[in-house]
Amino acid sequence: MKGHVTTPSGLADRMVAKLFADHEPESGDRILFPGIGSNAPFIHAVKRWCDKHDAPMPEAVAVELDPVRIDDVEENLEDVDVDVQERDFLESSIPRDLGEFDYIIGNPPYVPVTQLNDGEKEQYGEEFDTAWRRFDLYILFFERGLELLADNGRLVYVTPEKFEYISSGDALRELLTNYHVQEINHIDQDWFPDLKVYPAITVIDATESDRTHIVTRTNEERTVSLPTDGSSWAAPIRGGIDIEDTGVTLSDITVRISAGLATGRDSLFVSDKDDVAPQLIEEGWAYPTVSGKQLRTHDCPYTDDLILCPYDERGNLVSENELGAYGDWAEIHRETLEERSCVQKRNRPWYDWHNAPPMPEMLRPKIVCKDVAKEPEFWGEPEGTVIPRHSVYYIVPKSHIELDNLLTYLNSEEAKKWIEANAQKAYTDHVRIQSEMIEDLPIPKEFAETMQTSLV
Repeated sequence: MKGHVTTPSGLADRMVAKLFADHEPESGDRILFPGIGSNAPFIHAVKRWCDKHDAPMPEAVAVELDPVRIDDVEENLEDVDVDVQERDFLESSIPRDLGEFDYIIGNPPYVPVTQLNDGEKEQYGEEFDTAWRRFDLYILFFERGLELLADNGRLVYVTPEKFEYISSGDALRELLTNYHVQEINHIDQDWFPDLKVYPAITVIDATESDRTHIVTRTNEERTVSLPTDGSSWAAPIRGGIDIEDTGVTLSDITVRISAGLATGRDSLFVSDKDDVAPQLIEEGWAYPTVSGKQLRTHDCPYTDDLILCPYDERGNLVSENELGAYGDWAEIHRETLEERSCVQKRNRPWYDWHNAPPMPEMLRPKIVCKDVAKEPEFWGEPEGTVIPRHSVYYIVPKSHIELDNLLTYLNSEEAKKWIEANAQKAYTDHVRIQSEMIEDLPIPKEFAETMQTSLV
C-alpha cells in the first residue's frame, strides 16, 4: 500500500491504551488491524496490553496489501493468533467478507489524490462517500473502518489532523456526526520526524453523538460540541473566538479573494526595475509586483521589482505577432520558456504565464497578505497597480467598501484570532491563508450596514 508510515511502538502502546480505556476486551470480541505495518506495532501493543491487564486477546484479523511486509512480520507473530489477509482494505468486498469488529486500530496510509491514477480515482469516487474533492486515502480508511465497526465498538486511528478543517474533509466530518468522536488528541510532530504533518489520534465510538474531548499539542484540554453539518471543526477544537453573526461575510463585500499569479519561471519574468529594458516599460509590458517575502521585508506591497506580462488590461493574452518588445525579450529566452510544465503539459503558448490573470480585478485597489505566515497580517495597496505573485493573497473590496476601514478590521485582534482558529496550518505551525477559509470571515455590523445601505 502506498503511503505507509512506520508507527513507533511507544505511540502504538499509547493508542491501544485509548482503545481499551473503560472498554476492556471480553472473550469473543474481534479486533481489526487495517495494515500490519512494519514490525506489526499495533498487534504487539495489543498483546502487551492484554498480558499486562490479564485480559483475553480479541480474535484478530489483519488486512495488508504488501506481501513483503507480511513475510517480514509473520515470523514475529508466533505468540499471537492473527488471521493475516493479503488484500486491499479499500476493495469493495471487504465489508461483506470480514464482518463487524468490536475494535479497529491503525495508522492509515497518507496518499493525496494527486498520487492516484485515473482508475483509482474513479473506483474510489464510486465506492466512497468521502472521496470528495482533493481527498486523501486516510479519509477513505475512516469510512471503511466505520463500515466495519460493530455497535458500541471503538476505532482509534492516528492520521494528519487536516481532516478537521480542509474542504475535502467535509463529507467525512458529516459522516462522523453519526458516531461519538470521543477524543481528538493532537500529538507531537516528533512521533513522525520524516513527515511534514500535524498528527492526531482520533477515538471514535459507535454510539450516539456526544461532546468531544480535545487535547492540544500544548496539553490544553477542553470538551467541545463539534459542528454537525460538515463545516470546519477548527474553531471549537482550537478554542477560537466567536464573532457576532451579522449574516455578512468577507465574500459578500469583496469582488475577489484569490492567490496571486504564477508565471512558471519567476526568475525570468521578474526583475529589478533597473534591469528591465526601458522599451518594455515604455510599451506597457512591465508591472510592479510583490512576493510574500517582500511584503514582510518592506512592510508594504511596493517594491522595485517589475513583472513582464503578456496580457492586456482586459486580461486577454496578446497575440504573438503583436508582442513588440515583449516578443523580442521572450524570443531570447524561448528555449527556457518552452521547457516549463505549463507549456509541456498544459499546451499553453510558449510565451504565456502559468495561469491567466484576472487583470481587471487584480489591477484595482486591494488588500494583500502572505499566503503562509506565523500570524495573519494585511497590507493595503490603494493604488491598484501591483500584480501579486503566487505567495501573496489579495482581497479586492467592492466599490462602496472603504479599503482603509476593512484593512483596519482585518488587522484587528478579533479578526486575527478568528483566522488563526479557522485556518489550515502549514507544517511550521504557520497560518495558511486560503480563499475558502477567509471568505467566511464574519463582518462586523458597521460593514454589514454599509453594504445593506448600498443595496437599497
